[in-house]
Amino acid sequence: MTVRTAEYADRGALVAAVAAQIVKDLQAAVSAHGSAILIVPGGTTPVAVFEHLAATPFAWDKVTVVPCDERWVGIEHPDSNEGLIRRHLLQGEASAAGVLGLYRQTATPAEAVDAVAAALAKLPRPFSSVFLGMGEDGHFASLFPGRQQTPAALDLNNKADIMVLPEPAKGHPRIGLTLSALVDCSHVLLAVTGAEKRIVLDRAMADINADTYPIAALLRQTRTPVDIFTGA
Repeated sequence: MTVRTAEYADRGALVAAVAAQIVKDLQAAVSAHGSAILIVPGGTTPVAVFEHLAATPFAWDKVTVVPCDERWVGIEHPDSNEGLIRRHLLQGEASAAGVLGLYRQTATPAEAVDAVAAALAKLPRPFSSVFLGMGEDGHFASLFPGRQQTPAALDLNNKADIMVLPEPAKGHPRIGLTLSALVDCSHVLLAVTGAEKRIVLDRAMADINADTYPIAALLRQTRTPVDIFTGA
């Protein structure tokens, strides 16, 4: 387990630090390959990071943004992660970036798995920057505790890039990247804010079973270092 933790006194400092690291990762990728792939989460803390990035000068036309997971709703829906990205990240300086969304106009996410996996497979690997958040139940992306799909999606030997939750999780069926796909990068950036989430993070880092907290699987894997940004 290679985990590095940095703690910030306030939310603003944490947001600035995460955004700065993302830009550093993207710059390295653009310099080396001429393009960059940025994986991002949904949620409230990412919005502040998105808005910070949107105000940052960069060669955004060379960046493709991909949500790490998606609720099975159209982009106009308030719960859409792609919609969140378009409203808060693809603005200002970052308006030239592209988005590869995970949602397709099918009745269920299972019907779209092949199409989404094919689109994802066309992206250059490793990903340039992978930014994740964590829920108070220890989930990240759409890897929730207690779901029958989660153990396979957390298995690093699982070569599939995409998993689905056919039954609603926090309101909607979902589609998302597997752990093996998410750690296909130089390092993972994990932002954890708030006292309740910090308790969960500490328990997961203390080696509680990943069946209890899926985030433990990310923290235990040795394939890719994890940089944790914590704060109020």
